Amino acid sequence: MLSRKHFLRHLAGLPLLAGLGTQATAEAARATELPLWPLPDLTTTFREPVLIRSVELFKTQGQLLLVVTSDRGQRGITQCNDRMQNLTSLLQGLVMKHFVGQDARQLPQLVQNAYSLDSNYKYAGMPLWNCIGTVEIAVWDLLGKVAQKPVHELLGTARRTSYPVYLSSLDRNAPVEQILQQLADTLQQTHTNGVKIKIGGRLKNTPEDDARSVKMLSLARKILGDKVIIYADANGSFSVKDGIRYGKMLEDIGAEIFEEAVNFEDEEGMRAVNKALKKIVLAGGEQDTSLYRFQRLAQTSVYDLLQPDVYYNGGILRTLQVAEIARLAGKTVAPHSPKADPLIAPFWQVAAVCPNLFGLQEYPVAFAARQASWYTPAIRLAADGTMPIPQTPGLGLEYDEGIWKKAEKLC
Repeated sequence: MLSRKHFLRHLAGLPLLAGLGTQATAEAARATELPLWPLPDLTTTFREPVLIRSVELFKTQGQLLLVVTSDRGQRGITQCNDRMQNLTSLLQGLVMKHFVGQDARQLPQLVQNAYSLDSNYKYAGMPLWNCIGTVEIAVWDLLGKVAQKPVHELLGTARRTSYPVYLSSLDRNAPVEQILQQLADTLQQTHTNGVKIKIGGRLKNTPEDDARSVKMLSLARKILGDKVIIYADANGSFSVKDGIRYGKMLEDIGAEIFEEAVNFEDEEGMRAVNKALKKIVLAGGEQDTSLYRFQRLAQTSVYDLLQPDVYYNGGILRTLQVAEIARLAGKTVAPHSPKADPLIAPFWQVAAVCPNLFGLQEYPVAFAARQASWYTPAIRLAADGTMPIPQTPGLGLEYDEGIWKKAEKLC
């Protein structure tokens, strides 16, 4: 079983500024700055400006798709996550204007402008960053298509061309035996060796939720076997006391990751759970969008493993920035990406270059079972149970031109 000792390297305490000399003060100030992902100079890759003519949101195939078009007619596309349907006013009113007419080579600055100009920062949080991140991801697709390179080649040095996965069940309603047996059957079919199970009731833990969770953990090894890697996600369901109780139960069955044991806003509670557990890795961060908070979470033993969502957190570059924050704190990342549809595409690019990507990455059984035909390639595992990272231009997906004929333009 994985030992948590590999994750618990702590940073030395920062010196107090008071009373320090000029050089020491400067060094201390630099130590508190947020690290940046070492992005290669895009103006070297693209000798000429890549001007963004339009940013548009369409509804087609039952999904929202954001399309960025250059002045030469080239397009970058990303599917939007389910949150966007409630955020279109922010996207249109606050975000789009900071990209239209601009040079896509200046993407980091465009992202910063969309946050800081016009007092947009007053809307900071998942709603704003999800809008900014969605545009940023589409711009990366555009840049990759223009350069005829996969996005990860624009981001830095590739470290992997595939990654191992775990199978996740998002189901809290079906009988426990049915969920575990489905996972066991799919493990054999896909030649994978890890699963994630849901415990608690999602920000609640009724007596019924508790009974179900106890049953899940009591049957997990019997149905899945002793060699399968087990991760567990509580979605913030537990009190500190119950978080510790369930953490020890998970340690007893040899589980390796315990995700969001208590409410994600309760840093002290999570830190208390983390301190009480000795073997299992505490993970979280999918709800977070503040880079300063991510730095604090990494440096103060709230989590051992950070899980920023590529869309919620503001896009590919900010996800890699969280990875750099984690790396300097001796921690790892496993970005939140519970999808097997076009929403996985930006995660592929992160996974290709991230030096401190941890363990197995998510592949949800429910999404994998319903592949659509309006994009290629299908999001499927290789024969050895790993997920290949496409080496094609942009984010790695192509869309059927026919989907635009009946598309409804929303903004």
